[in-house]
Amino acid sequence: MAIQELLEQLASDDGVTAVALVGEDGFVIESVRKEGAADIDFVGGAATSAMASSRAIADHLKKGEVEEVMVEYDEGPLLLVPLEVAGTQYSLVLLLNHVQNLGRVRFQLKKVRPRIQEALA
Repeated sequence: MAIQELLEQLASDDGVTAVALVGEDGFVIESVRKEGAADIDFVGGAATSAMASSRAIADHLKKGEVEEVMVEYDEGPLLLVPLEVAGTQYSLVLLLNHVQNLGRVRFQLKKVRPRIQEALA
């Protein structure tokens, strides 16, 4: 299955407003954005910086690898999920409209994440 199709599968959840696969350079590789969602290109670049900061904190605290970063806003959370394929770092960026949808979205992520990594390999 193509990466775009997998992102569309994640975005099909009512709670997801946008999904992007972002390269380690901060550029969006593929994305799905519903009407009214934030500019995912800007968010993708900023997310790369946030992921780098999260990794630095994890290294400093000796807590292991970053599994997920969540930032909660009034209008819903932002999830950053690191992916590594053949030594290259990527991030999945998901914008949600309500925190109530978080559990369902995380469940979908567990199913789709390995398939995205396989498609990137």
